[in-house]
Amino acid sequence: MQNLSPKIKLGFVGAGFIGQVAHIENYAQLEECELKAIADLRPVLREEVADKFAIKQRYESHKELLDNADIDAIVIVTARVHTADVVRDCLLAGKHVFSEKPMAGNSLIAAELVELAAQKNLVYCVGYMKRHDLGVIKAKQLFDQVMANKSLGNLLQVSAQCYMGDSYCKAAGYIHGQEQRPQMQDEALFAPDWLRDEHKSLFARYVNVHSHLLNLIRHFLNTTPRVEYFNYLSPLAHTCVMRTESQLIVLETGEVNQKDWQEKCTFIFELGQLIITLPPALLRNVPAHIELRKHGEVSENTHFQVEWSWSFKNQANAFIKDVKNKNTDSTISAQQALTDIQLAEAIWKKLSN
Repeated sequence: MQNLSPKIKLGFVGAGFIGQVAHIENYAQLEECELKAIADLRPVLREEVADKFAIKQRYESHKELLDNADIDAIVIVTARVHTADVVRDCLLAGKHVFSEKPMAGNSLIAAELVELAAQKNLVYCVGYMKRHDLGVIKAKQLFDQVMANKSLGNLLQVSAQCYMGDSYCKAAGYIHGQEQRPQMQDEALFAPDWLRDEHKSLFARYVNVHSHLLNLIRHFLNTTPRVEYFNYLSPLAHTCVMRTESQLIVLETGEVNQKDWQEKCTFIFELGQLIITLPPALLRNVPAHIELRKHGEVSENTHFQVEWSWSFKNQANAFIKDVKNKNTDSTISAQQALTDIQLAEAIWKKLSN
């Protein structure tokens, strides 16, 4: 692999809406990287986005981009069904990789990619930007403190909800491509083969939306819980019960026809609660809200306001630092994302029992 330049030279695969708003625009604001190349199958959109961000090298195919020896790292924001194949090609070419989640449609493919990155000693990160939300970071510090000093007693239970509404928040400033999106394969083809056919597309959607909460729960508890129960009333409503050695975890997820995005994680202690309310993904510069409730002779509710910031930009900055430092054990490493897929599979296996 080539020596890294003072500025990390980035290539982008995918010039669509999320690629522009959540990724390219944020990297363009960082002084430690250079937007060097972009690949997209849509020629008009590719040229317009490249012009906007002054990206000089432009390619139709990611494979053409990989022939560029100057590129240090690739940011991949393409259709989910193609992500794993593009990641594999980039790793084989010796490039550090950031991809949007999910990293793959099933854990077998995901494990193969993690192993390939390890063999080549490459940084491989997956887009769990909520781990870089400053509110989440502050909440984890508070959680660790009350777990250590027992000021709220023992942790009894975790209650988490995500009701998927509108996370786009009228995002503006991106280029609307008029070209038809390239033909995509069915996501169900990449789901675990042991799933019933009627569950495969539902699993793909579940992993895409709700793996964020799975990742967050594992991060706070520092363990992967065991799945006790899972069921769904319809594709719009699911309930899962998990447990650790000492706590029950109830995870309620689904979709609502509302403009709001409702996502919350509550850690219930004997003497209080720590409540994290997560913002919609594209609500810029609004971090998670934290509330710490202490109950006793005198009850106290404390709200924490952290610095205004956007998790996507924090994530971009963290990836650049990981690449510069060759940190293969990133906060959002692909190994973590693989564990999330494995946990999601354990949840959906309860429907097959």
